[in-house]
Amino acid sequence: MSDTPATTSCCRRKAIGFVLLVGLVAVVAGGKAILFDTMDPDCFWHLRVAEQLLQDGIGPIVDRLSFASMQQPWTPYSWLAELGMKSIWDAGGYRLAVATQATVQFSFVLAIAAACRMATAALPPRARFLPPVARLHCGRPGTPSFLACALATATMAFISLPYLSFRPVTAALLLLAIAMALIVRDRAAGERTRAVWLCAPIAAIVVNLHLYAVFIPMWFGALLAGALWERLVVADHAERPEAERRVSRCFMLGMLSGVGCCMTPMLPGLIAAGLHYTSADPMVAGGYIAEMRPFFHGTFGQVGAAIVFIALIAILVRLKHLRPGERLMLAMAVLLLTQWGRFATVFAISAAPMIAVAIGGLPDRTLARLPVRLAMAIVLVMAAVRIGSDFPKSDTPLQAWINRHGPDAPGYPAEAARYVQTNVTPNSRRLISEFSWGGYLEWEMGSSYRVFLDGRTQLFTPAFWNATYLAGRMEREAFLKQIEADAAILPASSSMFRHALIKSGWRSVWKDERSEVLLPPEPTITQKEARPAGGMIGGLFE
Repeated sequence: MSDTPATTSCCRRKAIGFVLLVGLVAVVAGGKAILFDTMDPDCFWHLRVAEQLLQDGIGPIVDRLSFASMQQPWTPYSWLAELGMKSIWDAGGYRLAVATQATVQFSFVLAIAAACRMATAALPPRARFLPPVARLHCGRPGTPSFLACALATATMAFISLPYLSFRPVTAALLLLAIAMALIVRDRAAGERTRAVWLCAPIAAIVVNLHLYAVFIPMWFGALLAGALWERLVVADHAERPEAERRVSRCFMLGMLSGVGCCMTPMLPGLIAAGLHYTSADPMVAGGYIAEMRPFFHGTFGQVGAAIVFIALIAILVRLKHLRPGERLMLAMAVLLLTQWGRFATVFAISAAPMIAVAIGGLPDRTLARLPVRLAMAIVLVMAAVRIGSDFPKSDTPLQAWINRHGPDAPGYPAEAARYVQTNVTPNSRRLISEFSWGGYLEWEMGSSYRVFLDGRTQLFTPAFWNATYLAGRMEREAFLKQIEADAAILPASSSMFRHALIKSGWRSVWKDERSEVLLPPEPTITQKEARPAGGMIGGLFE
């Protein structure tokens, strides 16, 4: 029976409401880059690494940014993203970088929404193993459960936003979300689409952006295991050829995606870096880095944990709606989420379509109501105007933009850096920095100084981290007493190094609400004669 005009109009109104609601979520995600974020601490050293790659060539490089790093070749496995970030910065400065971050985050939400829409859309069944879908509310095939898709998108965007910024992983996550949408589309269409084969070249691109490329073959591995289960346990004799076709298809997609993950000039170093992070990095294991802790820490994390718990309950209630491959994929995502908070984004990409299917029975008629659609349209316009008005003006310097939220919010020691550049003579050309500011100081002062440390934890020995951030007060004092540098730029509050430096004779010469500058004690003539060239600490860093 053909659709009536009333049915068609109903579907159109619901689709418009869905677009407005998802658009509002996407605008909020993109607006975070403009309204709330400063620049990510790591983006600055990524820009400096890109400069060195252009000078030294694509491949392992010896660090020139930190004087305390291991002076051995290391692998900048995000080289393609770093070169892209530098190109963006060179073309339009930090304003274009902010716009790019907002665009990528906006697109990330849209990609998740697309996956949810395709997961719940009713397409003509091709085989017995087609996953069950939500009941139709408009009476025609191909119509998704709009409200369920929007809610799944919004909740998963919420837990992802803290981990999105202007750095390589954000671009990688967008491509992973696109790959997931292609996988979901293929599954909903009886695993017969051609577009899903694009996942292999997507993996080849992502592997040059971030380690997360490995998740694409992992997803296909989970689907392959599920297809094998269906072949061995579920399929009867008549369905066996179709089940075998699914096994072969998943195997080929997984193999090609795995090959794509090898398409990088940094492969040996990339593998070594992955193993280091998971088994040998004391800063990761010690839980000092916020995103390397379980995601449920803090108030925001607890709210996110409640959302995830409710979503998982909804999925478990309707677990029969998921095929074995999806169930295994979900189990992998949950396991990752319990390890590190930064995997919340990967969980969101994997779980959002399953959540949409699990709550697919929600009625869509709310989205079809004219007052609701008008309200969403008005809020969407207001949000866009607010974001546009807060976008940095052409005459706003970076130093003002990154500290616009005041000294109590995350920011950078711009004034302290200016003081040191103006009033301190670079003799050793060394500058003591702390963890979250090292990258910024490398970018701001790298032509005059090498900093003590930055966020590249793999470039420093376990002994270094155990003597600084993971040590007790006495061990830290003994270690920092050996450091020779021209100045130290430290947080005005909650500094890990200030007490040890003051106890070693360093003196405060400048301070504002955000940062403080310390200078070393003047050495006596005997100390000057006794000090070996290059300082006293090289052996510990090697």
